[in-house]
Amino acid sequence: MNIPSRERDAWNFDEAQSFLKYSLCQIEIDRQAAIADRFDTTGAVLKADMPDVWAPLRELTHNLLPHLQFHRIDLTNRDQIKCLWHVHSKDVLVDIDDLSSGEKAIIQMFVPLIEHQVNRHLASMRGAGEVAALGPVAVLMDEPELHLHPNLQAKVLDYIRALSLRESVQFILATHSPSMVEQAVNEELYLLRPAELTAGDANQLVRIASDEERLATLRAVFGSTSNVTALRTILVVEGRAADKGSRRPADGRIYGFLSDQFGQLTVLSGGGKSECQTLIRTLNELLVPIAPNLKAVALLDRDTLQDEPTGPGVMYLPVSMVENLLIDPDVVFKAIATVLHKTSFQTPEDVARAIDTILDELFDHEVSRRVKAAVSSRTFRIHDPVTEARRQVEEFAESILGELSQQYFEGVAREATENAGALKSAVRRRELYDGKKIIDEFFKRHLHDSGMSKEIFVYLCAKEASSRHSVSKFVQVLFGALGILPPQSGAAEPPVAGDAHKAARA
Repeated sequence: MNIPSRERDAWNFDEAQSFLKYSLCQIEIDRQAAIADRFDTTGAVLKADMPDVWAPLRELTHNLLPHLQFHRIDLTNRDQIKCLWHVHSKDVLVDIDDLSSGEKAIIQMFVPLIEHQVNRHLASMRGAGEVAALGPVAVLMDEPELHLHPNLQAKVLDYIRALSLRESVQFILATHSPSMVEQAVNEELYLLRPAELTAGDANQLVRIASDEERLATLRAVFGSTSNVTALRTILVVEGRAADKGSRRPADGRIYGFLSDQFGQLTVLSGGGKSECQTLIRTLNELLVPIAPNLKAVALLDRDTLQDEPTGPGVMYLPVSMVENLLIDPDVVFKAIATVLHKTSFQTPEDVARAIDTILDELFDHEVSRRVKAAVSSRTFRIHDPVTEARRQVEEFAESILGELSQQYFEGVAREATENAGALKSAVRRRELYDGKKIIDEFFKRHLHDSGMSKEIFVYLCAKEASSRHSVSKFVQVLFGALGILPPQSGAAEPPVAGDAHKAARA
């Protein structure tokens, strides 16, 4: 065979596709040699007695590349050997060199197994003893998802499942593909943990879930199996997750624009404050058997809180909400540069005046927001004897009316008014007023007809805000509290979630 390449070995097989053609041609030569040996031994060769040596390759393409069908190896011209395939949609034969990289990648991935299966057929021509000697095998695959689209990755899993059930074959796949991980069932899914996230002498290889119910719970809570297997510190942020097809900016995505360092974390949107705190407790319970040294931490909006809040595994933003980090005239001016000609703004000072106008008009809204936050919710539940339910309601209503008197509300409103006014005097309205409301009002008044969507506006503001000193300081303090060093400074250390709020205050 005149194929310009050196002999295949364990170190270069995956690096040159010419070996694929070489391997298939070698199988054909072995097939012809086996037929010759059979003839020399028995004096005759009947076609009915000869197994289809190429059956494993035909089965592979039928399952994974159904548009192709292996035809034959053409050795007529030894200087131009052809490995011919029939394309179902066309009445033509094509050489394997003319197949796409993805098609060749699929065939090449399974060539070692196909060779093993072919050898069984060849051995059957020479005697049953050789067939028995082949025994079971294990197939190791590293990143089998390369060059394969998600649907084909799923087909690969289905194919190897069928083979492992039918034959004595075990497959071990090392993959980074979310598509493959999500397709795996609990009996198939194992995680190779880094040594620093493995307690003591525990095995670094651990099963993700003991049953399908627990795996379903992990996927529901974490959002995907990939969020578990990434083994990154989990940061639960306040706000809803991004909806597919929605143009509403998602809080979780804003953080990614504020700093590339958030790529070192798994950021999950957890809803409201109580939901976020419930979620991190659930996450940390689920993480114990997988990675005991890994923790989930909540980063919550400060809203109207004046004092530094505390809580295990909970940190608060230095501003009212994440949008407040974007409210800066220079940031907004740069973010709208592409549509600036469609607005009335000429300088960042024009933007500053527009923001100040909105802040002045939001004073009553801020007072109302603080009054609502000051009045906590009350819950009423009927208790035994239920025959006295009406009396219980009256007593509850009487206690609420006594507690929430007119004087009480007047005091709360007075304090809220003073606090909102103090923020204006201290020039802190951009940081501690309702950031979402400010962004909404600015967009509606000045950008609604510009052609820029609100989602893009917010993300561009976040990107520009990444260079602000206050944002850099926030990111530095946050990651310091999580125990994660900057990428250029060293590797990540296991986070200490319980003390995170202390470090954030420091």
